[in-house]
Amino acid sequence: MEFDGDALTIDLSMGIDEIKEFEAFVRPRIDYIDRIEIGEGGELKSSALLALLMSLKKTRREIVIPFLDKGEYRSGTYGTIHWIHYD
Repeated sequence: MEFDGDALTIDLSMGIDEIKEFEAFVRPRIDYIDRIEIGEGGELKSSALLALLMSLKKTRREIVIPFLDKGEYRSGTYGTIHWIHYD
């Protein structure tokens, strides 16, 4: 996880303990984060990260999370994963 100004860059390959730490870090700071980016090269390990990102987007709709906006992720392990989010 890297915090640069109003943008936060995270790694997709976080395990559940890291996701919990990320949530504990980001929730109190959500009003100060304008963008959450995904770093290159990680592989999605847990659907909990996807659920957390969706929850953050619902909490603060103006936050930009390009990973979510694409609506799909191509994984070498799982193939293509699609999701639908409602505004």
